Amino acid sequence: MKSNFGYSWRAYLIYIFLAISLLILVFRIISLKYVEGDFLTSKGKSMLETSRSIPAIRGSILDRNNFPLAVSINQYDLYALKQFSEEDFKKLSNFLFLNKDFSSIKKLNEKTLIFSNLNFSQYENVKSLKLSGIEIEAFQKRYYPLGEQVSTLVGFAGRDGFGLEGLENILDAELSGVSGREIIYRNASRRPQVTEEVIQGLDITLTIDSRIQFFAYKHLSSFVEANNATGGSAIVLDNISGEILAIASYPSYNPNNPNRKIKRNRALVDAFEPGSIIKPLALAKGIDMGILSINEVIDTGPGFINLSGRIVSDIKNYNTLTVSEIIAKSSQVGASKIALQVGIDGLISGYKGFGLSKPPNIFFPSIAYGVINSREDISDHEIATIGFGYSMTASPLQLAQAYSVFANEGYLKDFKIFLDDVEVYKQRVIGEEAVADVLESLKLVVSDGTGGLARISNYDVAGKTGTSHKASPKGGYDKSKYISSFAGIAPLTSKRLTIFVSIDEPGLNNYSGGALAAPLFAAIASDALSYLDE
Repeated sequence: MKSNFGYSWRAYLIYIFLAISLLILVFRIISLKYVEGDFLTSKGKSMLETSRSIPAIRGSILDRNNFPLAVSINQYDLYALKQFSEEDFKKLSNFLFLNKDFSSIKKLNEKTLIFSNLNFSQYENVKSLKLSGIEIEAFQKRYYPLGEQVSTLVGFAGRDGFGLEGLENILDAELSGVSGREIIYRNASRRPQVTEEVIQGLDITLTIDSRIQFFAYKHLSSFVEANNATGGSAIVLDNISGEILAIASYPSYNPNNPNRKIKRNRALVDAFEPGSIIKPLALAKGIDMGILSINEVIDTGPGFINLSGRIVSDIKNYNTLTVSEIIAKSSQVGASKIALQVGIDGLISGYKGFGLSKPPNIFFPSIAYGVINSREDISDHEIATIGFGYSMTASPLQLAQAYSVFANEGYLKDFKIFLDDVEVYKQRVIGEEAVADVLESLKLVVSDGTGGLARISNYDVAGKTGTSHKASPKGGYDKSKYISSFAGIAPLTSKRLTIFVSIDEPGLNNYSGGALAAPLFAAIASDALSYLDE
């Protein structure tokens, strides 16, 4: 009886042990499958395969003729690995100038950069050696063929591929594309299998013409330097197509230089008091309202006028002038009387019709659009100053677009910078009679007024000069700082181009719009028209 009990006890113990073992086994199976399954599967895959990113090629920025303004080129860096040998070093030295000796490379027990920025020819030569002790890493380098001529517009992208300035920045999503991925199996063939397709960056085509951009930048930079100015801008518009052909700003910077010092695009982000260049816009509104006529005579004597206790004066007493002669001679007294006849409401509505104080239809970082003094208790003196381009601001782009109205039979166009099939929006802002009358005044400016130096051979042109004092930080205006400008239309046979130029703070020996900006306009217009007529 006792022996049977001992036998039963041992049997129960074995059964319990077997049951516990079975439960542990079942639990382990469940754990492997459902708890650690993903980890083990991933671990297994990592032993059998690896993956790598396939970078998307950044899209190019092109001019209207498909000339590259920004393009990505493949570059390669060469690295030495642990197994890099002296024999490898000698073979590479036949193709490359290695600016270090072999012993300095072998001192480092890690992957070491030994040559940067291999070109494609060097890359092919090095790869043909089939060396096991080296590794070549490819990367994209952004290159800007026109350099500083267009950098303030196009901007630049960093080595990581992200756009940092200008159009490169605001179009970054379209230019970047989407990187892909591929799996490489660790077998004899090591054949890669693409799992995520690359979406290459889009190419963006601008309306900019690189030849006209070159002319604008060349002459602008030359005039700024020659006249000891702090900077300037130039814009060329195609009135017929509604496209921007050139936007130049100086000083600029070389986007290909990693030590670049960024400069702003003065043509797009600066707003200033335009001065006399605004007078034809006020006249156009007055004619369109029916309160002025082009041959109307206005007495500007004795050469000054007292408005709200403040004096507005001309450089001399012109006595009586026609409205057209007021524009040609740029009479402040005459412009004041025109402004007072048009009135503040007429001036503001007229300027806004020409696109002033409204954001331009161009997407660009910090683009300027200016303001107009429109306070309720405005004085006669303030109304007069608005009539000759003070107590208001506008950007070079806005002023160029405003003058294009005189070339487009009274229509204001939303000039575009991207070359596409989208029709340019336009709206009438003044009547054809006012356009014709103002154009006659602008012709007189060049033939017998302040803009004589804007004449160019073989072409008739029209335009207006502007010379404005710059505001002083201490209040009022700085008598030693000016902005010189000219807006013109050329040639008058087709009225194809509107060109606006401005020079900021030229030296006091030569600072007026007629003496400085008018010949700059002529230089750009002459080269641009000769090129377009080829």
